[in-house]
Amino acid sequence: MADAARSPGRLGVFQTLREGLSLLPRAIGPLLLLNLAALGLMVILALVFVLPLQILRTVLEVGGLGASGLGAKVAEALPLVSIALWWIIQAYVALCLLVAQYRIAAEVRAGLRPQSREVFYRPDPPLLPLASLVLVLGLGALMGFSALVVPGVVFLLVFGQALPAMIFEGTNVRGSLAASWRLTEGNILSLLGLTLILLSLAFVPSFLSYLVSKAAGPGASLVIVLPTVTVAIVLLFAVSCLPALVAVIVYQQLRAQVAGSIPAEQPETDGVPA
Repeated sequence: MADAARSPGRLGVFQTLREGLSLLPRAIGPLLLLNLAALGLMVILALVFVLPLQILRTVLEVGGLGASGLGAKVAEALPLVSIALWWIIQAYVALCLLVAQYRIAAEVRAGLRPQSREVFYRPDPPLLPLASLVLVLGLGALMGFSALVVPGVVFLLVFGQALPAMIFEGTNVRGSLAASWRLTEGNILSLLGLTLILLSLAFVPSFLSYLVSKAAGPGASLVIVLPTVTVAIVLLFAVSCLPALVAVIVYQQLRAQVAGSIPAEQPETDGVPA
């Protein structure tokens, strides 16, 4: 009976999805601004760090300094350095964007007005533990999918709550994985159903565009094509905003279920339970 009392409740798939869809209109605006800010940051960082290397390479080639000696070695190394910097910039912005999306989704669910924050140069949690966790999840999923696919799916479902645990609770990599293991116990099938529904929704904009293009034919006018493309883009962005909302809802619901399933300790009075 004690074990039964401590087991978390079942996650409501359609209830969670319905709540995510109800929050979507309020989340689209802040998430759109966030994505535009991330795009702008990538451009700025590329101009500051990558473009000067390309200019230096051009100067070396035009001036003939890259033909031999030290100039040649520098000219050969510059493309590799540029590519490495570009990947670092993308990883940095992507991790900051991930954190900000979760936090905005949590603020929207709490009924707050999401505010712009300094996540792109002072991210919380720190980027090193976050990058390490993402690497662990990626490698685990890759090995699972390389084996029989199913182990990869199970791995992601079991440890899918590790990211929000680190973002909201500040746990380390090991603590985040342990928290996800504890939170997802007994809810794997519900999480699988929710994931399949979200994946299905991701194909809706493309499917609608395909149906319209087939119905209009190859000689369709811009009057039909432009509205269709616009609607498809809007739907695609709206659908892309939904996973962050659903992820936060799922995490907070699982946290509440686990916390509610563990009875509080009874206070004691003079050594005798009250």
